[in-house]
Amino acid sequence: MHRPRFTDPLGSMLPALEQNFLKHRAMEMILVMFYAEELKREILDRIQATDRWSARLAGKPERVPRGVKNPVDKALDALVADGAIKLNEKKEIVDLIDYRNMIAHRLHNMLGDLSPTRYARDLAMFGSNVPKYNYNAVKRLQYYHKRFDEMYRTHSYVTTLSMNTLLFRAAEKTFLAEIKRLKRKIVRQLRERNASIKKINSEMSLKGTGLEGKYDPSYPDNHYEGKRLTKRGVEICYRLFDLGKSEMASAHLLRLSLLAVKKRKKMWIKLGGKARKKADIDALPGRYRPRRQPR
Repeated sequence: MHRPRFTDPLGSMLPALEQNFLKHRAMEMILVMFYAEELKREILDRIQATDRWSARLAGKPERVPRGVKNPVDKALDALVADGAIKLNEKKEIVDLIDYRNMIAHRLHNMLGDLSPTRYARDLAMFGSNVPKYNYNAVKRLQYYHKRFDEMYRTHSYVTTLSMNTLLFRAAEKTFLAEIKRLKRKIVRQLRERNASIKKINSEMSLKGTGLEGKYDPSYPDNHYEGKRLTKRGVEICYRLFDLGKSEMASAHLLRLSLLAVKKRKKMWIKLGGKARKKADIDALPGRYRPRRQPR
């Protein structure tokens, strides 16, 4: 069944809530990329550095020598063999590293569900090959970093000195503080959005108003091809204002942009608002349909 085309009243303008979601994700994705790369380095470093010392002192073979294929996966297997992590934890670490790669190579897919375009949102929601954003990734990567930091005590792993964390620390603190602030803001905006949706939904019913059937605001005779209102559509728009419908509810009912409805509201006020002289809807011209020429 063909789905009716939806006109977003806000057009291509992204609302403040979605803008804050974008900012929140952008900072989290930077953290994910750094944390995942550092986690890979730490995994390799703990096994390779420890095995080098074991080879020198006890003659044991290195499990992940330099130049070997899939070194991170082999280092994870070594950690599992040592009892440092469990198999399910290895799988989660691999998934987190793969998620980092998705961010690096398929960034656009991580943001499609926030698009003002319905087609992009549908593609992000229902596309079988479109990765979904993981809001828990930062927290899980932080958890594993803490686990690995403590392994020198639990499993006597040797590590080499790295300044990466020191160099990134100022940015990390800034991002984490900003993410915390944005979360509070997003929670507040979500409450406001839900209240707004509830209010608009309560205005969407036209039962008993006389604007039903062929007088419905979305009736084809009310619009030209380019969505512009016909004279009949303009009168029905004014009737919505007469009923006290909000600009946003009217935009949804008429399938117009919010900007277009606001302009019509100014014209309605200029004509006298509810006190204006109402036109006969049936006498007004609707959408012109050229007759078929006989063959």
